[in-house]
Amino acid sequence: MKRKNVQALLVGMSVMMSVILPASPILAAENTQTEKEQTVYVNADENGNSEKVIVSNWLKNKGKEKALKDKSSLTDIENVKGDETFNQNTDGTLTWNTDGGDIYYQGTTGKKLPVSVKLTYYLDGKEIQASDLAGKSGKVKIRIDYENTEKQTEEVNGKKEEIYTPFMMMTAMILPADTFTNVEITNGKVLSDGTNDIAVGYGFPGLSDSLKLSDIKELDDMEIPDYVELTADVKDFSLGMTATIATTGLLEDLNLGEVANTEDLKKKLDVLTDSSTALVKGSKELQEGIAALDSSADTFVNGLNSADDGAGKLKNGIDTMNNSKGELLDGISQLTAGMSSLEDGAGQLREGVSAYTEGTSKLGSGITQVADGAAALNSGIETLDEKKGTLLDGIGQLSAGGTQLAAGSESLKQGVQTYTEGTAQLDAGLGKLQSELSGSMGQVSKLPEAIQSLTDGAGQLIEGAETLKEGMTQAEGAAGKLGDSVTGLKTAAQTVRDLSGQAAGMIENFVNSQTTLHVDTNAVNEQANAAIAQENALVNEQANAQANEQQYNNVAAALDAAGVSEEEKQAVLANLGGIGVSVGVQTSANVDVPVTYSDNSGAADTIQGLQQIQGAMTAVNGQIPEAEAALSEAEAQLHIMKEGAAKAAAGAETLQKGTQSFAEAVGSMGDLTSLSDKLQKAVRELKKGSEALTAKNKELNAGAVSVASGASSLNAGLLQMSEGAGQLSGGIDQLAQGSIALQAGTQQLQTGVNALTANNDSLNSGAARLAQGSSELLKGGSALAAGGNVLGDGISQLADGAAVLKDGTSQLAAGGKELKSGTAKLKDGSMQLKDGMEKFDKEGVQKLADVVNGDVKTVLDRLKAVENADKSYKAFDGQSDNVDGKVKFVIETAGIEAE
Repeated sequence: MKRKNVQALLVGMSVMMSVILPASPILAAENTQTEKEQTVYVNADENGNSEKVIVSNWLKNKGKEKALKDKSSLTDIENVKGDETFNQNTDGTLTWNTDGGDIYYQGTTGKKLPVSVKLTYYLDGKEIQASDLAGKSGKVKIRIDYENTEKQTEEVNGKKEEIYTPFMMMTAMILPADTFTNVEITNGKVLSDGTNDIAVGYGFPGLSDSLKLSDIKELDDMEIPDYVELTADVKDFSLGMTATIATTGLLEDLNLGEVANTEDLKKKLDVLTDSSTALVKGSKELQEGIAALDSSADTFVNGLNSADDGAGKLKNGIDTMNNSKGELLDGISQLTAGMSSLEDGAGQLREGVSAYTEGTSKLGSGITQVADGAAALNSGIETLDEKKGTLLDGIGQLSAGGTQLAAGSESLKQGVQTYTEGTAQLDAGLGKLQSELSGSMGQVSKLPEAIQSLTDGAGQLIEGAETLKEGMTQAEGAAGKLGDSVTGLKTAAQTVRDLSGQAAGMIENFVNSQTTLHVDTNAVNEQANAAIAQENALVNEQANAQANEQQYNNVAAALDAAGVSEEEKQAVLANLGGIGVSVGVQTSANVDVPVTYSDNSGAADTIQGLQQIQGAMTAVNGQIPEAEAALSEAEAQLHIMKEGAAKAAAGAETLQKGTQSFAEAVGSMGDLTSLSDKLQKAVRELKKGSEALTAKNKELNAGAVSVASGASSLNAGLLQMSEGAGQLSGGIDQLAQGSIALQAGTQQLQTGVNALTANNDSLNSGAARLAQGSSELLKGGSALAAGGNVLGDGISQLADGAAVLKDGTSQLAAGGKELKSGTAKLKDGSMQLKDGMEKFDKEGVQKLADVVNGDVKTVLDRLKAVENADKSYKAFDGQSDNVDGKVKFVIETAGIEAE
């Protein structure tokens, strides 16, 4: 039998005994300040032979004394509920040091017990040893004999007699219904719940001998039991331990010691009768209370079962939590890792936001420069537009000069050809003259003829010199005009080159600025969008409204800058109405720098037109150096021709003078020989001049041809330039219009970037707070990880505790079932007790009252003696004179189990 079952059994037996025995205070002396309540625990074998005795004492310090005195023969004394110490004398006197509290101590003893039990076993009518009975089947009988060896010498009818100290003894055992059937008991009751039988027997050993009721005729049939006998049909015999309680105080409530005469005895018997009646009533109330207890036990057992089920669910839940704690800890690790990444990202965001705000500031500065450049470009284009008339006039004059230059170069070519032909004829004539003169000198007779020929030749020479002089004069005039045309042409070409270069530079700077601005804007947008996307969790309604308004303004500004019509702009803005911009702490999560002309079809057309104009002007500029080179070469040739023409004119003049002199000389010639010498000398001089004059004829003709060819090419280029000038004029008009739009767009762009940079400080501040918050969050994540580890350990401990709790609730539920079984049995026992008390009152107490008029004196004396013996026994291990006490014995026998 499990010990908890025996303890429950003993508690139930104690309750029944407390009901059976009258409750009364201990009659202590007036100066008694200590009460001793003692329980003697006896471990015995299966036959009841004592093997070990442990005595537990409770000293009740009613006077709150600092020292409590007691007397005990126990050994191995120890304080079981405190750390108070004691001193022990050789006579067994104990002095406990206390602060006014009670003392609980226990010890062991080898002293013989005043009461004992003896168990005898029978199988099928034959006595058998307990060890041999284990596992056997058949009709079993167990006899329990109670023995009382404690006697006191008391006076009865004037004589000294030995009176037994009255002990009431009660034994209980649990008999499994699957092993024991048909259970019957003598001097006891059997309670059954269908699963187990609880057999309870009782006896009053020695009381019958002390009262000697058999000597009184009226009471000779009254038997006071001192044994218990149990029979049953048994299969595979085994028996758990039995428990027996023995206690004094049976007759304390009668207080027969104060009875002095028969009348007092009658009064006491009246008290006994009343008490018996009260006991009958009390047993009935006990039966009703136990019935209520039995009813409540159902609720209690249901509660225990519910608690057991709940503990099971709790255990399952905790087990699930314990099994999942790894995922929790992994999640915490991932969370802390994410917090670390968040901190890094927040730092990068802070750096990115700082770079973004710096970029927007630089963007603002760049846009300011673009605005300034746009204004300067607009001013330059206005100047270019104002000067385009002059430019076109200059190009017209240049074209006209080219035409004149071509015509003059052709006249020059013809004049040079005529000049060179004349000089060749002159040189040939002079050669012939020199030859004939040399031959004629030998023929003086032929002198008149020769002179005549010479005179004729001189006339021709003079005519040729005149022709040459006129041609040189004409060539010199044409060369001068050609030089003036070339100079004007160079000036006009330089002007066109300067103006077209300025325009091309402005266009190139504008296009480059637009391209650079567009690229930087995209980069800023990407950085800003990536950085601010992490701040969307901090969005608020007011910031959203501001961002949407800012976005609306940006789009409107971009549409205005693009030259979109008002109707189309309103349609686009209407489509933006349903688009909400999610913002972070300070700015939009989708930051868009207002668009530039590179994002606008109108601006693209303007730029394309400007680029075409730039190409045309670049082509013109490419032709101008060629034209300048041709003009320079023509100018050099004209310079050479002019010098040659001057020399030819001077030579012709000299030749004319020489011819005149020669004619005069011939006419006035007196001395032929002298004349011949002079003539030959003059002819030689003429020949030299003629040779010098014709020496550059080839180069002169080639230069004239080159000049004519260059003038023709130059004239063709000037005609193309004139055509391009018309396109240039239209391009300048478009450039002027685009410049005005550009200037307006840059102003709107500057307004947009001002709005974009307005929240830079707040954005930097928010990014800093985010970085600081992520650091604090990481610290919390570290604490969370540490707490998660502690939580994991706690969950493991909680799982272990839940398992222990489940075992405990299971045991409680099982115990609840046994409790229910016990309450059911208590209910049956209480009914039997009620019936027994009614029988005891009717057949015992009432009969005792009936015989008072018989041998009352003898019964009274013996009752007094039994009461005195009862009062005299206060402790098993000894006691001091000033200490009152009560004692009970609990005897536990060993079980019988099959091996």
